[in-house]
Amino acid sequence: MDDTRARWSFGEATILRAAGFTHLALLVFGLAAPATIFAPWGVPFGDPATFYRFGVVALGVLGLGVLRAARRPPPEGALLVETAGLAMLAFFFVLLADAMAHRIASRAPVAGVVDLAFGAALFRIGRRGTPRN
Repeated sequence: MDDTRARWSFGEATILRAAGFTHLALLVFGLAAPATIFAPWGVPFGDPATFYRFGVVALGVLGLGVLRAARRPPPEGALLVETAGLAMLAFFFVLLADAMAHRIASRAPVAGVVDLAFGAALFRIGRRGTPRN
C-alpha cells in the first residue's frame, strides 16, 4: 500500500469532518425546529412531512458515515465518502427540480447549497481515495 495514501490529507480530513458535523447538526436541529429553519426557504415540512423527514434523517446518517470514514484509511472509506457526496448532490438537485416544476417555493434550493458544496467536495475526495490498478 502506498504510504502517502495511508491517511486522509489534512485538508481532506477537515472537509470530511466539517461535512459530517454539519449534517449531524442538520439532523438534530432539523427534527427539533423545522419551521424556524426551513419555512423561510420554502422547503416543505408540513404534514405529511415524508420528504422533509427522509431528507433530514438521510443526510444526518450520511454525516455520521462520513465522520466514520474520516477515521478509516482512504481505501476503506473512499466508497462511503463518494456515495455520501452523490447523495448530497442528489438532494440538492431534487430541490432544484421540484422548484423548477413549481411544486415547492422557487427559493427552496438555497437551503441545499450546503449540500451542493459538500457533495461536490466529498465526491472529489472519494474519487481521490479510491485505489487505482
